[in-house]
Amino acid sequence: MSFNERITIGIPVYNSEKFIRKHIESIFLQTNQQFRIIISNNGSTDNTSEICEELSKTYDKITFFNHEKNRGAYWNFNFILEQVKTEYFVMAAPDDIWSKNFLESNTNILDKCKDFVGSIGNCSVFTREKNTENNEIKIKHLENHNKFQYVHPVEGNFEERIKFYLNFNMGAQYYSVFRTKDIQYANFFNDKKNYGMWQADLATILKILKKGKLNVDTNSSFYKEVSSTSNSIIGYMRKMNFSGIDIIFSKIIFCNWFLREFGFRMYFQNLGSLTRYNLAWGNTICGEILRMIKRSISGKGKYW
Repeated sequence: MSFNERITIGIPVYNSEKFIRKHIESIFLQTNQQFRIIISNNGSTDNTSEICEELSKTYDKITFFNHEKNRGAYWNFNFILEQVKTEYFVMAAPDDIWSKNFLESNTNILDKCKDFVGSIGNCSVFTREKNTENNEIKIKHLENHNKFQYVHPVEGNFEERIKFYLNFNMGAQYYSVFRTKDIQYANFFNDKKNYGMWQADLATILKILKKGKLNVDTNSSFYKEVSSTSNSIIGYMRKMNFSGIDIIFSKIIFCNWFLREFGFRMYFQNLGSLTRYNLAWGNTICGEILRMIKRSISGKGKYW
């Protein structure tokens, strides 16, 4: 590790040949160049490994790990975190987009305010639209309905922070710039007994709130891609190797984890939010089953 490397950018990849080169090249346009990049290829079956190997030879800031077997997203996230030696760390999905000052602005905030364990730019989402005439891909940014729609500052005392974030219930804050020692402490993905739990990113954020507050930097930006078509949560979870029991009882599993992690007092203080999680999940599962029945009757393709 070089003396001037303060940030590790972790990039977990799987079949990311469409985006990974452009994403890596955009990182090298950041105003803060005190970083190194760790790419971990999780058994891709396309040309991702060849592209990443080439990039690692072009840029000496890149360390590339190529795994022949896909061991799941949780395993890959954990593998990357185990390699980190720098002061700060940020996980970057291969299709994310950052403003050019993302690293500089957020690390400056963490340098100045030790109460913050993580900082992220204001988040918006985008879709990719293909021009049928020339096959060109155009990025379309979607306007947020409110200022802090996907990420939110989290302050107050510990109990207030947990209560707020349970109600906010968004996972995008996982892609903050974090103090490495704190995200490694909170890292949910290394806990094998919890591998069957959905929303592990949310659990990681809740746990890191034990260590401090979270900031949203309105002077930098962070964009997540969303699908322009309707997707099935059940279908996605099955691709992630969740069992039927994990899917049906997802929020019960989450509530059990919350009880073990935060204790009876905070569990009952937040019982209303936890109950709403379970009711909303029940409605989601029932809705997806009804959609599948309707698609089967009408002869349309199945979601899962």
